[in-house]
Amino acid sequence: MRRFSTAFALVSVLIASFSLFAEESDRWFRGNTHTHTLWSDGDDLPESVADWYKRHGYHFLVLSDHNILSRGERWKELRADEALPVLKKAEQRWGKGHVKTRVADGKKQVRLMPLSEVRELLEEPGKFIMIEGVELSSNPSGFAVHSNPLNVSEHLEVHRKTNRSVVEDLTDHERVVHAHEEKTGNPVFWQVNHPNFKFSVTGEMLAGIEGLDGVEIMNSSSKCFNLGDGRRPSLERIWDIANTLRLKRDALPPIYGTATDDTHDYHIGDYVMNSPGTSWVMVNAPELTPNAIAKAMQQGAFYSTTGVILKKLEFDSTRRTLTVVVDEKKGLNYRIEFIGTHKNASLKHEDVEAIVDEKGLPHPVTANYVDERIGMSLKIIDGAKAVYRMTGDELYVRAVVHCDAPPYFKYDAYSDLVQKAWTQPVGWDGN
Repeated sequence: MRRFSTAFALVSVLIASFSLFAEESDRWFRGNTHTHTLWSDGDDLPESVADWYKRHGYHFLVLSDHNILSRGERWKELRADEALPVLKKAEQRWGKGHVKTRVADGKKQVRLMPLSEVRELLEEPGKFIMIEGVELSSNPSGFAVHSNPLNVSEHLEVHRKTNRSVVEDLTDHERVVHAHEEKTGNPVFWQVNHPNFKFSVTGEMLAGIEGLDGVEIMNSSSKCFNLGDGRRPSLERIWDIANTLRLKRDALPPIYGTATDDTHDYHIGDYVMNSPGTSWVMVNAPELTPNAIAKAMQQGAFYSTTGVILKKLEFDSTRRTLTVVVDEKKGLNYRIEFIGTHKNASLKHEDVEAIVDEKGLPHPVTANYVDERIGMSLKIIDGAKAVYRMTGDELYVRAVVHCDAPPYFKYDAYSDLVQKAWTQPVGWDGN
């Protein structure tokens, strides 16, 4: 295992990293860490996808197609409903002849650009970069075990055996990612994707992955059940439970929370379900390079958002204060909520019976932790600025910024996509 095997020896270093938020020389970079293209199950060319993000103010983008890097020569047949919008968009942007086509076995195919060519076409140092990534996807026994390593430089192969458990698959992902990081010497930010997609990953499972950097607490793609389903908890609740277990029971650092588009659909309009641009991360780093972004995210120097932008985010480890200031939008009202777990919170819990789906597959459920001080609301401030001073009783504290902007969309009772921002847990060194 990597750095987490001596986790608390590094706590003071990681806590000190939050002084980054106060350094004027560092910048905030907007990026999406989970994106699909025609290299797997997305519906547009990689250069068209990257161009959308660049034109909409993003500084970096991770293409994370399933179990494949955008490398080498690849041709793909388009469905009839895909061909016209894909080719028309590319022609309008770059002119006729930009997309190379051929006929193979009587069927028309398009050539997909490798990442190296997308970079040459669109990257601008200091303004927009591509970071190489992949979605490691395995589906044991009908579950969905997906994770994204960010900042990789070679193909990573995971086992895809249907007779293994979710925990065994996650352990395999961890092994592959950390071996690559140790081989290259480059930082790799590694997150588990959409735990509630097919209700595959519980809070206890997340807590047990020693080398995990992050987990998606917001995923804009459909069927991800960010808010749970009434019987199973929300991703935020799962996040708090996992971090409480790691900090209080296992002496491990917390997992950081990401928000991602997980985009697959690019021809349905902006800011609707499954479209790009509704969930992203804001990373505070000294420069816009893959290594700098990955390292900053490993240190928790970022926040996640679905539209709320922060003017200031600072954790003063000496004064033990977390300061949040919103970059206000005219006509909107804000509420800042500080959330954390009490140091003396009990880990007593009631196991919840697995829920059997329509195919007869039992899905494990995160346990019911009876102590209300796990992931409790510590303080709520109406307005665009708030400061929380830790009392010494908190295991950690994080902030959520709410606003009254209307949701981007609503597709079921548990999946309103409202505009919010989430900061990372801080104050967890016990001082």
